[in-house]
Amino acid sequence: MQLAEETSLRGYLSTRNPAFLDENKPPNPLFEQQGRTLRSRLGEAGIPEGIPTVDDMLARHGTWEQEVAIPLLRNPDAPGAYTKQSEGKFLTDQMSSDAAALRQVLTRASERVDIALRRRINATVAISAGFITLFAIVALWYAASRANAVARLAEGQALVDALQRTLRVRGQRLVATDIGSAYASATREALIGGDVLDAWRASDDLGWFLIADASGKGIEAARHAAFAQYAIRALAAGADDPADVVRRFNRLFIDTFDDPSVFVVLFLGAFDARTRTLHYASAGHGTAYVRRGTLIEALPPTGSIVGLDPDEPYETEAVPLALGDVVLLATDGLGEARNDAGEMLGEDRVVTILRDAPSDPQAMCDLLVASADAYSGGVQDDLAILALRVVQEDESVATGFSPLGESARA
Repeated sequence: MQLAEETSLRGYLSTRNPAFLDENKPPNPLFEQQGRTLRSRLGEAGIPEGIPTVDDMLARHGTWEQEVAIPLLRNPDAPGAYTKQSEGKFLTDQMSSDAAALRQVLTRASERVDIALRRRINATVAISAGFITLFAIVALWYAASRANAVARLAEGQALVDALQRTLRVRGQRLVATDIGSAYASATREALIGGDVLDAWRASDDLGWFLIADASGKGIEAARHAAFAQYAIRALAAGADDPADVVRRFNRLFIDTFDDPSVFVVLFLGAFDARTRTLHYASAGHGTAYVRRGTLIEALPPTGSIVGLDPDEPYETEAVPLALGDVVLLATDGLGEARNDAGEMLGEDRVVTILRDAPSDPQAMCDLLVASADAYSGGVQDDLAILALRVVQEDESVATGFSPLGESARA
């Protein structure tokens, strides 16, 4: 919650777009509520040594809100604003250290329970003379393990559900297009990862669409992906040049994360329904095509990946489209799907599948995911696919789509 609030604040201070603060605007009473709940549960579980750490986290969060976040929201351009941001980063780092310390406390408590349980089992086995007693112990051990696994699964699912609601924005069908999407995560226990699908209308004629792949996997990658989605939407407001949006996002991403191991591959397109022209900028994105009947045209990158060089130049390319043409974008989880022999599906096979795929965008996306899954025996990397077909405006009633790959149709 603290990282989400700090990221929202940074996004707002960089862009002055209040959309960054919709979900995480300080003060946030939910942080205090959840902290007190955690404190109470530690006491109930007989782990009092973790309570001071929780108290410290609550105090630091209060300090961050009162001395950093709220003053910056009131006056973002005040003298010393940068210093306050640095102080906020220090407080967040201290809270991360508290979290690590609390994890150690919980780990030690778990180890104590395990040791006590083993002692009891050993003592029972030592004084037991029959198989009935042994079977009873095994049954109890199994029941306890299963109950613990069910509880952890429920907690994990609750976390995933919250992340899905918080980190994803529902996309819109663009004017004069039909849209299809698919999403598969390499994190099997969660439909969440580092790939982004998005599309939104900017005016009666202009619409934007985005596909991005943040480095890493699971929740950490999802955090970077969510930042990319929100930031690009904010930077594209009032803009009409994809390359300019990507250039500004590259600088914002590097300023925010300042970690050379973190990067984003993306394709940002702007479709003008009036002229049926696609303008796009591609930051190292490889799997991008236009299908014109049975002809497949590749859309090459126009710059390097985001996160390497704040002065990286990006170019915008213009591509004319006609009725029935399909723009297909996919993250590297498609072409890099591997079979048991380690051989990748590859771009040539992807092009062949695309050439023979149905013209319906959703059916096309579903076929590509099924093909990658069948080839590899299960998706091994986060995979996102977006397809847009140029149509007459009244040919489709779909109005939106889920960034997690649910169909736009009811």
